[in-house]
Amino acid sequence: MTVVLDAVSKSFGSVKVLHELSLEVQDGEFLVLLGASGSGKSTALRMIAGLETVSEGRISISGQDVTDALPKNRDVAMVFQSYALYPHKTVAENIGYPLKIRRMNRAEIETQVHEVAAQVRIDELLERFPRELSGGQRQRVALARAMVRRPSVFLMDEPLSNLDAKLRGHMRAELKHMQHELGITTIYVTHDQVEAMTLAHRVALLEGGRLQQLAAPKTIYEDPENLFVAQFIGSPPMNVAHGRLDAGTFVIGEDRVATGGTETVANAVIG
Repeated sequence: MTVVLDAVSKSFGSVKVLHELSLEVQDGEFLVLLGASGSGKSTALRMIAGLETVSEGRISISGQDVTDALPKNRDVAMVFQSYALYPHKTVAENIGYPLKIRRMNRAEIETQVHEVAAQVRIDELLERFPRELSGGQRQRVALARAMVRRPSVFLMDEPLSNLDAKLRGHMRAELKHMQHELGITTIYVTHDQVEAMTLAHRVALLEGGRLQQLAAPKTIYEDPENLFVAQFIGSPPMNVAHGRLDAGTFVIGEDRVATGGTETVANAVIG
């Protein structure tokens, strides 16, 4: 299902944290919202989920305006950084809870829980409690609980950030494979550019609540739209030098580098 944000803004009091964000997520796409802390990425995700109100602009899912719709009426499933599992419920009960509150009959719940548990390879854990699981296993349970509802859109807010580096790499590969198999539109928030470049069909890079670039990972890496993008993407980040452009020659101190152009610019940057 497509998700469209049309000039969406968010303010907390007099502070505007998201500025006229416009983007369209295609059916079946894996879009990553990438940015540092405070860039507005999680706020944007929470507005799509209906957990934050929209100050300006409109949000639509599958062509339906959901700007003012309740979260339960948006047909989305959210996976949180904390997993948000019920500690007193078994894995099976955690996964099946969204179906239980929809008053589905017990036999159907059990069938769907086993199906989705097999998909994420946790069918042998169904009788355990969250405290008995590793971080990776708890993450799979959270994913299964989101999947069992068969939503139109997955929303994921830094779901791997609590895992160690080795497990994060493993789970990235699993997520990518799972999303490809299911074909469900997925919007994923992270501050980790490795995650973004590994998982995404396209990356939306945010800074200061503004969209800096929206493109495929390879395009963002090879053809950044501005200096911020050039310095944010890459490890180590791109080195830049400030100087002036004199008839196509970049001048910095006593050094001169021919650029092949003819422009003259008083303040120029080369990277």
